[in-house]
Formats: sequence, structure tokens, C-alpha cells
Amino acid sequence: MTVELSGKPVARRLLNRATQTVDDLKKIDCFPTLAIVRVGEEESSVSYENAAMKAMRRVGIEVESVVFEKTVTSEKLIKAIRRLNQSKKIHGILVMQPLPVSLSRNDIARCIHPDKDIDGLTPENLGRVVVNDRHALVPSTPKAVMSLLAHYDISLEGKDVCVIGSSPVVGRPLTLMLLNAEATVSNVHVKTKDVKRYTREADIVISAAGVVELVTAEYIKDGAVVIDVGFGYKDGKPVGDVKYEEVAAKASAITPVPGGVGSITTAVLAEQVAQAAWNQCVE
Repeated sequence: MTVELSGKPVARRLLNRATQTVDDLKKIDCFPTLAIVRVGEEESSVSYENAAMKAMRRVGIEVESVVFEKTVTSEKLIKAIRRLNQSKKIHGILVMQPLPVSLSRNDIARCIHPDKDIDGLTPENLGRVVVNDRHALVPSTPKAVMSLLAHYDISLEGKDVCVIGSSPVVGRPLTLMLLNAEATVSNVHVKTKDVKRYTREADIVISAAGVVELVTAEYIKDGAVVIDVGFGYKDGKPVGDVKYEEVAAKASAITPVPGGVGSITTAVLAEQVAQAAWNQCVE
């Protein structure tokens, strides 16, 4: 029987752990605080900001919201981020995505202090992932995937894993994290000649392609574990990269959409703010 890998118990576990860390920090007069920087009123950004604020408050993290008009200049935004970098009361900085096309995501990311970069946007934190540094702050979605696999005791050591998608915020850092867990990893993408050649051999298939129902039953072998990182809509209903019903009939375990990886990401952010505050106040 196929096991459905719900993200909700994973999120609860992460939030409980973050709450304990925050409580311990407050005992030494360190009050973890997150600055959320948003440009404009893009609906998905506002929605995610609200969800993040809810998660922070649930674990006792304070939130400072910094909002700019979508016409803000790069110079003004960077100046504000540098001011947050210098503030001793701010322990984490989250820049909401997407940014207006007039702003360079990479330029803005490089301005965030690596120790406050709770969504793992900076090159420094990606480098820390490469060397498996325990102080690394990583993008929330890859960490959500890793947390889910750990929660359900899905072993990675020696397993063949195929990651579909190579974006710098999901596919690439996730590939590195899987390698650090001693998996053998294939990373396929839009230029890969035969994606199915790799996915059919994998013990675990993780799809972060952003293509609705890309992964069908013919993409996986019997008994594979399938992790769906995608999110989109079909006929007005939320769906992921995986054609759920037909793949679930063949897989040993599978994440739902919604209710899977996506439901873990704000809990990951809360845990990373707590970790960042601990690194700054204790270590």
C-alpha cells in the first residue's frame, strides 16, 4: 500500500524545535527577530509573507516588516538591507520573491549578510552547503524536502536519487544536500536528452520542474519514493509536477499537493531564524 507523505507533522516537529530554541535564547536576553523585506503588492508575495509571519509568531519570533513600492531603486533597497545587516536586534532577513524585473535578484541577494540570510540566497551560504558546514542557511524548499525525508525515516545513504529541475533555489542546492547525505544523485533538466532514462533507475524521484503533471507512471520504477515540489493549477485545482493518482498506484510513498513539501517551508524559515539567532548570540 502506498504511503502518503504529509508535510503537516513535519512542520509541527520543526515548529516545536524552533520554539524550544527561541525559549532558550530568550533566557539569555536574545530575542530572535526576522526582518521581512517586500517590494510591491504581488499577491503571492503578500500571501507568503502572511504565512511566514504566522509561523514566526507561533514560535515566539518577532517580525519587522519593511515594505517598498515596486518602483523602488536598487540603491535604496540595498541601503535598507545593509542597515538591517548592521542592526544587532535583527537576526534574519527574508527578501520576498519575486522581485520586480527592474531589480536583480542576484545583486540584492549578495547584499544580505550570510549569517542573516535565512532563505539561503547568498553565494556564501551555497558554498557552506558544498562543504557541508553545519552553520549553512539553505533555501527553504530544499531543506523542507530533506526534513520530510528524515521525518519519515527514508534513508538516503547509497540510494539512487533523481532530481528534476536545476534552479539555484531548489534543484542545485537540493542536489548538494542529497550528496552530503551520501546519496548518488542525478540532476536532470530541460536540456537533458532522456529524462526517463534517469528517473526510471532512481529509488527516489524528486520533481522541482514547475511543469504541471510532468511526471507520469512511466517515469518511475515500481516501489520508488516520489517527492513533488511543484505547484500549479489545472482546471482551477492545485496540482503539482506529478500526476498523483497514476504515480501513487506505482510508488511506495508519495507527497500530496497541496499538503506536502509546500506546507513545510514556513516552518523551515522559523527554524532557520532560530538557528541564525543562536549562531549570533551563543556561538
